[in-house]
Amino acid sequence: MTKASRLASVTLKPGAVRRISGRYPFGHAGDIGEAGPGIEAGEVVDVRAPDGSLIGRGYFNPQGATPLRMLTWTPGEAIDLAFYRSRVRAALARREGRIENTDARRVLYAEADGLPGVVADQFGDVLSVQLRNAGVERHRDLILRALREETDATSAFERSDTGERRREGLELRTGVLWGDVPERVTFHEDDLSLHFSPFDAQKTGFFLDQRDNRRLMRSLAAPGEGFLDVYSYTGGFSLHAARAGAKPVALDKDQAALGVLEREARENGVQVGVRWGDAIETLTALEREKRTFGAAVLDPPTLAKRKEDVPRAKRIFTDGSARALRMLRPGGHLLVSTCAHYIRVDDLLDAARVAAGEAGCGAEVVAITYQPADHPHLLSVPESLYLKSVLLKKEA
Repeated sequence: MTKASRLASVTLKPGAVRRISGRYPFGHAGDIGEAGPGIEAGEVVDVRAPDGSLIGRGYFNPQGATPLRMLTWTPGEAIDLAFYRSRVRAALARREGRIENTDARRVLYAEADGLPGVVADQFGDVLSVQLRNAGVERHRDLILRALREETDATSAFERSDTGERRREGLELRTGVLWGDVPERVTFHEDDLSLHFSPFDAQKTGFFLDQRDNRRLMRSLAAPGEGFLDVYSYTGGFSLHAARAGAKPVALDKDQAALGVLEREARENGVQVGVRWGDAIETLTALEREKRTFGAAVLDPPTLAKRKEDVPRAKRIFTDGSARALRMLRPGGHLLVSTCAHYIRVDDLLDAARVAAGEAGCGAEVVAITYQPADHPHLLSVPESLYLKSVLLKKEA
């Protein structure tokens, strides 16, 4: 693939040239002017402007929801093992010195690390990999070799079981990639020992993106005070709060996740209370019980997968935040967080503003936080920013 003449070409429409030349990695169906005949799903192609000039190279899937995914803006660059190794090395260098007191990190964050469709997390010596589109599936052997050689992970497993693969026309794949993958993967975050089961867990194993927020809320968890963890999943916030001496209550409708949390609490020598059920209904029940808390987290799963979902999502944030604020003591803190790309910080602030009115209190915006350094946000890729959180302090 070292010579442009050996690759098929895709020509962009005039209106897409400036955007994609500016390092935006996605070419949608409406951006494609012409595509050479016989291009197979995931094939690497030269990407050209209407005048024939080369823009770069990318994966092309004629049947894909997003047909073009840019790999390089260097015309003629070979997409081979050396290319993939260089991208993994660059990603590791970007994280160097920025991820502390943990042996778990996101190694590759897809387009934000120049490898569209590849997500890889490392937990100690174990690597978790997702390959999400036809291009990376076509080059899976090269990509996995690059990851193995550059990360030195002794074992790896695959969780390529996302809806995105179905949209690409690919089968779902899970399983061991190399080495001996343990039934429970162990890693550490500060003074906590954490675990997950590779083929039972959500996503690629654990929600690494809330690491900084877990530490933030731990710093605000007061010994002996209640700590409310809404949509807790396996309770990372709760475990940190418990280690700080607080008395957490974790709410979730996933009984299996709460079971994992209870086991994690026992193994770390801390106590966490759990409540199973719908978040809003359980919050209402806690209000009736006249429970009070010094700090709370509202961190639901993705509520808005489309722009049309945002109004409904804001209502859920408002309802949950109002109930949490009513149970917070004056001076207590509430973290409201979203992992949905389509929900903006302003949406969270709007929801919190209405919630404070419904709760009959004031609130100060103490901080606005985003995803950590191992989930980079590139200016040229707006979609790479997804985690947004607002920290509020309740006023009397």
